[in-house]
Amino acid sequence: MSKKPISDNEIVDAALHLDGNPETIRRFYDIWAEKYDQDVVDIAYSGPRIVAGLVDKHAERLRGADRNALRVLDAGCGTGLSGKALHDIGFREIHGCDLSPEMAERAEERGCYKSAVGNVDLMKADAQYERATFDIVISVGVFTLGHVPPEALGVLVDLVRPGGIIALSTRVQYYEESNYRDVAGALIDGGRIRLLEQLSDANYCNDGAGHFWAYQVAR
Repeated sequence: MSKKPISDNEIVDAALHLDGNPETIRRFYDIWAEKYDQDVVDIAYSGPRIVAGLVDKHAERLRGADRNALRVLDAGCGTGLSGKALHDIGFREIHGCDLSPEMAERAEERGCYKSAVGNVDLMKADAQYERATFDIVISVGVFTLGHVPPEALGVLVDLVRPGGIIALSTRVQYYEESNYRDVAGALIDGGRIRLLEQLSDANYCNDGAGHFWAYQVAR
């Protein structure tokens, strides 16, 4: 991964240079939680809005498409910005998890989540949640430099019911410097997911572009 400065925002840059170790990440975000919302405003972070837009577009594919009943997991929920974006467009059965207990606590305080749980490593999320129990899984700002490996995508796929949707963001640098395309490609080639939509080089934030993805889990 790149060691050069990525963001002009000091703490955002520090986050993007984390080492991927869950304990290091947990400590970092527990400290950052208090100022996180303001810091991401400062970089014009638009990931939650874009992912919510993908979910909004493709939710009609799901059973009955009743947004009050569709069960959603916000994987790596942070302070709940993505949960709020989904709540604003009518989703009500939203659950969140995050590695940082402090971030998850702030997400729960938003009032948009049925539950928000901390101390959840996405690589082990299937120990927290039963497989095939969510209609939709989103993950925003998680598949990024210094955070989870691309293999976490396979863990999230296991949590989605057949026919359900996964929507997520990847920073462009993460996509280019990790094996994300190989991991996603193997899941597609193996018939586990199919690509519904890709938004390339979208305006992720003012210090870097992102790719956004919507997948459907095989029926």
